[in-house]
Amino acid sequence: MTELEKIDQAAEYFRRFHQMEAAIVQNRENQKYLKTYIHDEQYVIDNYDMKTHLTRGFAMSGIAGLVVFFILVWISWIPALILGLFIIAGGCIFFYSLNHYRLDAAKQNQEEVNEGITEQIGILEAREPQLIQAKDNYYAGLEKRITFMDLSEMDYIDDLRKLVEDGEAETAEDASALLEQKLLLQQFNSIMENKEIEKVYTEEENKARFGDPLELIGKRKKPLKEKLFGKKK
Repeated sequence: MTELEKIDQAAEYFRRFHQMEAAIVQNRENQKYLKTYIHDEQYVIDNYDMKTHLTRGFAMSGIAGLVVFFILVWISWIPALILGLFIIAGGCIFFYSLNHYRLDAAKQNQEEVNEGITEQIGILEAREPQLIQAKDNYYAGLEKRITFMDLSEMDYIDDLRKLVEDGEAETAEDASALLEQKLLLQQFNSIMENKEIEKVYTEEENKARFGDPLELIGKRKKPLKEKLFGKKK
């Protein structure tokens, strides 16, 4: 097996390992996504908006009663009034009962959804330890299979291959050592670039910050002179 083939084989192993990591992440994201479908009873009530539905139903009942009243009022206003009120009352009762029935059905449906979603989440939660164990076992196997590089540098496998391909390193082991040196140099340069630059203040800025020391000395000397020679009259 050539050095490049050895590196390519390791790259394939690493690709499989990354797939296992992605499966764990996806499993957790799936659980998080499923939880968005679980809602309590108050959510169903707020989402159904009973007030809007009842207002619409009562309005339709009132309009229907008024229409009947105005149609029959020319014949006899008393029967027209009674029939109109009956339609309004009957319509309100009907829409009230209908919307409560629909709300109860929505609550029942949400309960069934919650149970189903909880069951699915339970399956995913039980699966996660198996995925983690499989990943850990695979990683342990990689430590025995891949001996020419540190597994913490697996994300740089393409860079390592390029070093051998370009002739900068003869073996995979040499490429790994060279890559490690380059990474350390990059880290050092990054630290130096991000190092906080100490601010240099001008003399005027320091005077503004701390005061003029000569002026302060002068103030201290003055009482001393007065003490020795007395105040000038």
